[in-house]
Amino acid sequence: MNTLFIQAPAITLRFLMLLLFSAAILIADHRYRALETPRGWLLTMMQPVQAIADWPAQRWHRWSAAVAARTHLLEENQRLRETNHQLAIEHQRFSTLQAENRRLNELLQSVSVSNPAMSYQLARVVQVSLDPHIQQVQINSGSAQGVFLGQPVISSAGVFGQVVHVAVNSAQVLLLTDISHALPVVNQRSGQRAIARGEGPSGLLRMPFLAAHADVQPGDLWLTSGLGKTFPAGYPVARLKAVVIPPGAEFAEVVAVPVAQPEKVQEVLLLWPAANHAPEEHPDENPVEAAVIDE
Repeated sequence: MNTLFIQAPAITLRFLMLLLFSAAILIADHRYRALETPRGWLLTMMQPVQAIADWPAQRWHRWSAAVAARTHLLEENQRLRETNHQLAIEHQRFSTLQAENRRLNELLQSVSVSNPAMSYQLARVVQVSLDPHIQQVQINSGSAQGVFLGQPVISSAGVFGQVVHVAVNSAQVLLLTDISHALPVVNQRSGQRAIARGEGPSGLLRMPFLAAHADVQPGDLWLTSGLGKTFPAGYPVARLKAVVIPPGAEFAEVVAVPVAQPEKVQEVLLLWPAANHAPEEHPDENPVEAAVIDE
């Protein structure tokens, strides 16, 4: 039998049959869940395929998240570092202001305790002499602020020096440790009087012509006696370091350490007698020697 010309079912008929079959399957699955088991098998079989298909996208998302997280951490780290630097700078400023406030309080207390009748004015050390044999500093107050020659200058610890040169807005202060400076002092414990002279670069004071039998001991505090008519009485000057009496000598060798430590001072106080703010100047008088002429 020749089957070459046998006609197959019409396409429309096949389409209708497939349509009815699909509808029957949908109804059976919807009403009776008849395809639940085959669907589970199919999903199980497709899991490896889905994993392979999703792998590039998952890797991309993970890499993007890692890059974004690293970028965020770097930006956050940079921001925190800048904040840390700013806080460190602010802390330094705060520490500086705190130290300055403490020094100023000590200055004010030293004046109020030693001689409340004195008038005073704050000044800052702006320059120091580079020559170790010249113990001088420059302050930022001058004749425009009422500064005068020979004016006493103190620090929070005690006597600092006295003015030797005056400009309009600045002045030169000779430190008490300078070799040309001398100051009448008195021993706080025994009442023994002496003259404290500077030793220059060593930063120490010596008390020449002090009798060998004088009542002095290491650790004694020496104060201004007020006899030189320059420094008021009662301001700390130095603490006695050593006393040496050579055999058969009439005078003792006395060395003292200034309590002010001039090399560390940044702020000072200029003193005026309470009666008049700026005493009358005497051009012919040496302000440094005037401190010791009465001793």
